[in-house]
Amino acid sequence: MTNPSLLAPALAWSGHLRRRLDAHPDLAAWLAGAVQHPVTPAVMDQWLAELAGPSAPAVLPVDACRMVLRKLRERVFSVLIVRDLTGQAQLEEVVGAMTTLADMAVAAAYRSVAADLASVHGMPRDPATGKPQEMLIVGMGKLGGCELNVSSDIDLIMLYGEEGETDGPRRISHHEFYGRLTRRMMPVLSEVDANGQVFRTDLRLRPDGDSGPLAWSLDALEHYLIGQGREWERYAWLKARLMPAKAFEDSDSAAQARQLESLRVPFVYRKYFDFDALAALRALRERIRQDWQRRAMTRSGIDSANNIKLGDGGIREIEFVVQLAQLIRGGRMPALQKRGLLEALHAERLAGLVPDDDARRLEDAYRFLRRTEHALQYREDEQTHLLPGDPAQRAALAAALGFSHDDFERTLAEHREFVSQTFRNVFRMVGMGEEDAAPATGSADTAASQDEPDSESELSDQIRQAFGDDAQDLLRRAETLSGSHRVRSLPESSRRRMEVLLPAALRAALQTPAPREAAVRLFDLIEKIAQRSAYLALLAEYPDTLARVARMVAASPWAAQYLTQHPLLLDSLIDWRTLYEPLDFAQIARQLTADLDACRLPDGAPDIERQMNLMRDVQRQASFQLLAQDLEGELTVEKLADQLSALADLLLTETIRRAWPLVNKIEGAEPRFAVIAYGKLGGKELGYASDLDLVFLFDDPREDAAEVYAKLGRRMTSWLSTMTSSGRLYEVDLRLRPDGDAGLLAVSLEAFEQYQHKHAWAWEHQALTRARFASGDAGVGAAFEKIREDILVLPRDAAALREEVLAMREKINAGHPNSTDRFDLKHDRGGMVDVEFVTQYLVLCHAGTHPVLVRNLGNIALLRLAGEAGLIPPDLASRSGDAYRTLRRVQHQLRMQGVEKARVAPDQLQDERAAVRALWDTVLG
Repeated sequence: MTNPSLLAPALAWSGHLRRRLDAHPDLAAWLAGAVQHPVTPAVMDQWLAELAGPSAPAVLPVDACRMVLRKLRERVFSVLIVRDLTGQAQLEEVVGAMTTLADMAVAAAYRSVAADLASVHGMPRDPATGKPQEMLIVGMGKLGGCELNVSSDIDLIMLYGEEGETDGPRRISHHEFYGRLTRRMMPVLSEVDANGQVFRTDLRLRPDGDSGPLAWSLDALEHYLIGQGREWERYAWLKARLMPAKAFEDSDSAAQARQLESLRVPFVYRKYFDFDALAALRALRERIRQDWQRRAMTRSGIDSANNIKLGDGGIREIEFVVQLAQLIRGGRMPALQKRGLLEALHAERLAGLVPDDDARRLEDAYRFLRRTEHALQYREDEQTHLLPGDPAQRAALAAALGFSHDDFERTLAEHREFVSQTFRNVFRMVGMGEEDAAPATGSADTAASQDEPDSESELSDQIRQAFGDDAQDLLRRAETLSGSHRVRSLPESSRRRMEVLLPAALRAALQTPAPREAAVRLFDLIEKIAQRSAYLALLAEYPDTLARVARMVAASPWAAQYLTQHPLLLDSLIDWRTLYEPLDFAQIARQLTADLDACRLPDGAPDIERQMNLMRDVQRQASFQLLAQDLEGELTVEKLADQLSALADLLLTETIRRAWPLVNKIEGAEPRFAVIAYGKLGGKELGYASDLDLVFLFDDPREDAAEVYAKLGRRMTSWLSTMTSSGRLYEVDLRLRPDGDAGLLAVSLEAFEQYQHKHAWAWEHQALTRARFASGDAGVGAAFEKIREDILVLPRDAAALREEVLAMREKINAGHPNSTDRFDLKHDRGGMVDVEFVTQYLVLCHAGTHPVLVRNLGNIALLRLAGEAGLIPPDLASRSGDAYRTLRRVQHQLRMQGVEKARVAPDQLQDERAAVRALWDTVLG
């Protein structure tokens, strides 16, 4: 007997369930026990075996398969009605069970029909391996995302690997075999008979829709996606999932699965920000709104308010919000490449693309609307999304979901209003504000200028007036660019954009403080991106962005060169405001780890090349953000160096994490390994293009420690310095390790300590004053810091130390001769190297009696501490510290102007040079 209290809510709401139980008392008896347990894949396997019977063959005949699958679907649907409406089943159980049912049904139908066909025509075989070749069945939409609703149809695409012929007596081509297989499978799933149906099936998402073949080879799919794939198909393929269906013994579809994923991922997720796609997605959003409004108006507007899927604030709008962020950002942020909606929403929240509160409210709305959708479908087992118009039925729906009528209506209205508002503002929400993303006809940067020319002749006049003798050269270069072979080979739309972009670039250059330089550098950039239609679209159709680029390249030739070398950084200019936000290193680290974890090959192994490229892209993006702030004067040289050093530390930490599994053979072992930074990174004085001076230390009792950590050091060096398609992460210099190039690549702590006490030269102790633990095992890092402190506080003969320091200074000087009369800010007397040598001498000479000098605080702070300790006059410490700060600032400014050697006229920086010389004479003179 059934338990009335357990089934009562479901029976009160679902007429379908009442009729089924009245007609099938055995189902009613079975249901009372089944609803007490979650519907899991294992439970469904058990039900399928019970329905097939103990003597059933491994592959059911087609007729038996039809009947068993329909009865299985009835069991699943009936149990879910009760468990869902009594609050026992969460959304994940409901959609998971329906997805598992679809996977099982498709696999069973495929096996049955394939066996029938193979008995007549033989098996299709892979020409390369001779093994049976499976059909690849791709679940699209909610089936692909493992989030089917309880009365959903299923969208399928049928694919196969290689062309060929079957091996039976009545041979047919693979194309024909898989086409027949698809055609015969569909009724097994979707035809309505006395037992109902399993799933309505839809094949219209395949290439060419209803007019295309039922099954496509992977090669044909590749040609289609590359040549004809449209933006809405990217949206469709986002959730595409290869279903677990196998019909033939000894088949192996792993290679075909990898090939399919290698086609899907780059088609859906573009590495470069695609502004053509953005426009298409914006149009898609408007079409979603307009199509539904038009259809709703033909039905007196009733459905618009009542349709919880397609109406305002409905499920479709939530899906668009989440999937838009995936399509726009997913190519550069692999962690967003999720098929499930809630999983993707969580990834977007962690990536900082969706605020925490908005993500929570979207999830709450999605769960509420999906549960309401399921309740509507439970009522008569219909694929409906319409709320009842009748007040009594509306109240019954609220009761079925555990709400009072008023609470249900208020909750529904709140969720839909928030979703509708979010949908309207979706481009702003994902970092593409409407004012930034929409092609502008004018802006504060461009149209507001009173000097902007209105015609080509006026533009030419202004160019001649502003550029003088250079005007003709610029106009000629614009003409050459427009007619170049690279431009002529572009699609028609991109040639048109070039015609718009070149005069627009000259107009933008005219608005900068350095028009000629800006024009030349903009043309260099345009020439570099001429083959990338997405970037041509960005600069040609978004005047604000072009104006920003013009200002940047006018301000700094180094910035212009950096942007030209790495044009993907143009993406960062879309949301200009974010460039001025401080770097959130914790967020960068979290997102980088998530994205690198998501860089997987189809077999689950890490995609190392993609991981290396991603790390380089992240480093460029973060550096570019700092560059933008630097050019606007928002960062001091010291703050910039701190930020660049912190970024390097973060990337070193991630490099250890990625390289360690490649060399470690002991399961669960963690690397007892530390990266020690010397030089500019050690002193936190890193520049945009600085090398990393590194030493690798380890402290591990394992027998193969020396070998494994040497391999780790080599792997890390390769990971950091190898040139990939995204460039090089950092140049690495390991010559400061014990014994230099002749020494071990990774050194044990014990050996390092002995070397520093017994064999190190004075200059190596000088270098140690600027060394610090940068990343790796904190315990090894702390042990290094203790060794460093012990070395620095050792008593030293001041006179002997002075002679060694002076000898090293002369050696440095000889290595950087200056035959000009200009002052070299770094190497000449009175320059930065003098300050650094004096500071290092003070630390080595006096840290034993003044331990505060041991701390790696930077030259300016250490000079101040030396003054406070009475080691040098306090006013001299202040003046020389200020001089060092000024020298660094001027050096940085010169390098931003593209100057290779930072040198100034002999009459410049006289006060600073005098202060440094006074410091040198006082301490070492």
